[in-house]
Amino acid sequence: MNTGKNYNKIVYGSRMQKLTARLTAVKEWLDHPELKKSHLYANRPQIIQYIDFLTSVGIYGATLQDYLVFEFYKKSHREKSSYVTGRKQHKLFDRVNEKNKTSLFKDKNKFSDVFSEYTGREIFNLDLDGKNKEEAKKWLETMDIVFAKPSDGVQGRGVTRLVVDDNPEKTIEYCLDNNLDIIEEALEQHSEMKTLHPKSINTIRFITLIENNDVKYLGASLRMGIDTYVDNGGIYVSVNMTTGKIDSIAYTNSGEKFDKHPITNHPLKGFQIPFWNEVIELCKKAAFEVPDVRCVGWDVAITKDGPVIIEGNDRWSRFVWQLPKQKGLYDTIKYSK
Repeated sequence: MNTGKNYNKIVYGSRMQKLTARLTAVKEWLDHPELKKSHLYANRPQIIQYIDFLTSVGIYGATLQDYLVFEFYKKSHREKSSYVTGRKQHKLFDRVNEKNKTSLFKDKNKFSDVFSEYTGREIFNLDLDGKNKEEAKKWLETMDIVFAKPSDGVQGRGVTRLVVDDNPEKTIEYCLDNNLDIIEEALEQHSEMKTLHPKSINTIRFITLIENNDVKYLGASLRMGIDTYVDNGGIYVSVNMTTGKIDSIAYTNSGEKFDKHPITNHPLKGFQIPFWNEVIELCKKAAFEVPDVRCVGWDVAITKDGPVIIEGNDRWSRFVWQLPKQKGLYDTIKYSK
């Protein structure tokens, strides 16, 4: 429901490519079944809904997902203006992140090299041509469980949990067959974090922005899996920046709401994330490693020894950031230069 296959042209294309891709995206949104039935949620004629949607695209820079997830059809002009929509977010990233410096956030091989002191785990870069199979085999001999993923993967796609089970060659072949060139030591998350959902590593999305040689904290959310090994696509809550406590109910990308974890039944609001001050300091320090990429969404896991960084995102989800707050957060970025 966002820009989908048009995304790369909208973000990285020429002026003409961007315009063409935007028009294509709007056409696809108008044909989308979710938009066609959305007038039922708003309790008004379909034509009025379509006019309101196109107005939201033109004036507020909304995508179809913005319009539906943030329920723009229920909101006033002032409320709609307060949200960071797709267009506003891309403008922020274009303004504060130098595109020729963002490749290391997209390539997990490069990221693990630059941020090795922050990751807290061993990471092996597997050559997909099989040139370092023997090195990989030796490395895996000390591992029981690993996680493998593609170096160019996004949103948790392709992440696979593998049991080595005294058979590293089988693990290597699986990775080669599935183009999984990053193999990581499995993290043991903090016992308190396990109580929320033990199957996944539940990570904090902590957003930083460098301004005037200092770090501004834009917000934090906690993401949890739903009976899977990854937290992407699960539920997420808002975290109070001062206390490190969960201060909202949980949401999914489709707008479902939960006051307890749907698998473990663990209460969410008021949960204290361990090592919160250390999380803040870790992300502040990491933010200065690549100062030309000024706004980053850090994914942080909590181990028994403290926080570690899983990855950094030069373009991060506005939904995970804003939806649990149930309000727009445009005021936090609109004056950023």
